[in-house]
Parts: sequence; C-alpha cells; structure tokens
Amino acid sequence: MKPGIIIWGGTGNFKVLCELFGDQYRVLGYFDNSPAVRDPYRGIPCLGGAADLDAWLKARNGDLPDFIVSAGHTHGRARLAIHADLEARGLRPATAIHRTAFVAATAAVSEGSMIFAQASLCAEARAGRCCIINTRASVDHESVLEDGVSVGPGAIITGLVHVGRCADIYSGEVILPRLRIGEGAVVGAGAVVRQDVPPRTLVAGNPARIIRSLEV
Repeated sequence: MKPGIIIWGGTGNFKVLCELFGDQYRVLGYFDNSPAVRDPYRGIPCLGGAADLDAWLKARNGDLPDFIVSAGHTHGRARLAIHADLEARGLRPATAIHRTAFVAATAAVSEGSMIFAQASLCAEARAGRCCIINTRASVDHESVLEDGVSVGPGAIITGLVHVGRCADIYSGEVILPRLRIGEGAVVGAGAVVRQDVPPRTLVAGNPARIIRSLEV
C-alpha cells in the first residue's frame, strides 16, 4: 500500500500536488485555515484547520503520515513556519518532483520543496526548504534558492544567481547571470533583471526597476 500524506493548503498548488502524488502517495486529506475552503476535492476531504490538527493526529494512534505545505506565492514565510510546526509534531516532510521535471544529478533539493511539470534545476543548483519551482521554470547551473523561495511558471533564472530567503519570482521573468535577489524581494511578471535587487523590494519591467519598498 502506498504511504499516506496530508497537504496543508487547499487551493492552487494543492490540486497540482494531488495529481503529482497519484502514483507515490495516498492523499489522506488537506488542512486549510480558511473557512471558505472546506469542500472535498476529487474525493479528498478537508480535515479542518489548525484547531483540528491535534485531534486528527491523536486519532491516528501514532500512525503519522508524511506532509507537504502547498501555499504558493507570497507565502514563503508561512510555508516555512507550518513546515517546522508539522515536523516538530513528528510528521515526515515530503518533497514533490514531477515526473517530467529535470533535476540534475549534481543539484540539491531540500525537504518540503516542489518542482512542477517540465521545470529544470540544473547542474549544482540548489533549492532550499519549502521552495516552489513552478511549471516550465528554469533554475540554471550553480544558482541558489534559499528557503521559502517561489519561482513562477516560465521564469528563467540563469547561472550563478543567488535568490534570498522567501523571495518571490513571478511568471515569465528573466534574471541575468551572477545577480543577487535579496531576502523577501518580489520580481514582477515578465521582468528582465539586469542588476542586483535589494532585500524587501518590488521590481518590475524591462529592464527591471524598483517600484517600491515592501513592509516586512
């Protein structure tokens, strides 16, 4: 029998993960704190929110499942916090890599990260904990994604780029080689980044320019 897994978060990436895990896991259900997200998805039940977790785990009588946190863009810090809480409760963190994704033999993917269909993590690149590399995104050689980074569909991160903790890289952008994207920065959709991006800054455009500073 396939091992069981729970998914934290019931929208967007959750649905992608349900299909991705089809041959690997039995998805036992999902948790989500939003009262608006309570409906079953393709027979997979909502198990409640954070207030319901302890009772559900107790009912398992020590048979604890694997888990992954599916929250997407702008939620890097939340992914990391929920991941740490579930791991501390004894659940086992999973990593999700779609069968059509390319992960080089010399690349490294940490626990809780998700690499979706046709995405690439190339030679000696590294994805930290709870990262998302979305559909057809490319992270080239020796680039580093720190914990909690999100990379949107079709984004191109070229070689030797360093992306700081919980930064958000939106769809279709291009980051040129050897640049640094600061912690908590946001790179808008379609941007072409030609210089370093300071921490907690929103940039957009071609070439990318600073739009505003972001609150912590």
